[in-house]
Amino acid sequence: MIGATARCVVLSGVAALGLAAYLDIRPAQPWLLWLTTGLIALAVDGLVRGSPRWHGDGAFSSAVFLFLPALAVLGGGLFINDAVDGYARTVSAVAAGVAAGVIAYGEYQTVDFGSRLYGPMRLALAVATYLAAFALYTVVFNSELSLPMGALCVGVASMALSMELLRESRLLGPSSLLVGLAIGVSMAELRLGLYYFPLDSLLAGALLIIGFYLATGLVHHLLDRDLEWATTAEYLIVAAVGTAAVVVTRVFV
Repeated sequence: MIGATARCVVLSGVAALGLAAYLDIRPAQPWLLWLTTGLIALAVDGLVRGSPRWHGDGAFSSAVFLFLPALAVLGGGLFINDAVDGYARTVSAVAAGVAAGVIAYGEYQTVDFGSRLYGPMRLALAVATYLAAFALYTVVFNSELSLPMGALCVGVASMALSMELLRESRLLGPSSLLVGLAIGVSMAELRLGLYYFPLDSLLAGALLIIGFYLATGLVHHLLDRDLEWATTAEYLIVAAVGTAAVVVTRVFV
């Protein structure tokens, strides 16, 4: 346990240093962000496989544990680069590095479904998943990517992040891939639909995260076989209220 904690602290430092270098060095060096993302993914892979409760086989058996850490670092770096200026960029990089360490520790703890920290860590990872998704959606919407490429990026990111959430239902392997693919396709279609509305990147990101929340929430309950009409209505009401808030913000602010 001490070893895993220490490795997560080192991972936090690497993430913070890499993000700070990407955000502060001029001219910009995008390869630093990609390198940091790769290093964090490799570090989490080693951390997860080093767990005494790890029973995976094969080179890609731990892949589902790597999506969130990698995309959180990538999305965090891109979002900070777009939204933050001045010395706050360095402070944000350090905060994102700490978050990466917490995510890595959460992945380590949730290898074992019987861990005493499984519940709190799953909640922390779920929050991190939605924040990473929002960051990526906002960046993609604000980028100069073509509409098809933007929709593809949203779909791939949604697919990968949804598989992190589906781990709670213990759905792994080809079934997880197919369910994640369905969610990714749905989110890509939503991104295409938002093209026809005059939205800035933050409001578009908010609508996309509402759609992602609705899709993953309903699928999660469906897989756990506890989806009822009342639960469906709750998700639809939350989605409707969130969408209304975005529309009101767009019209009056």
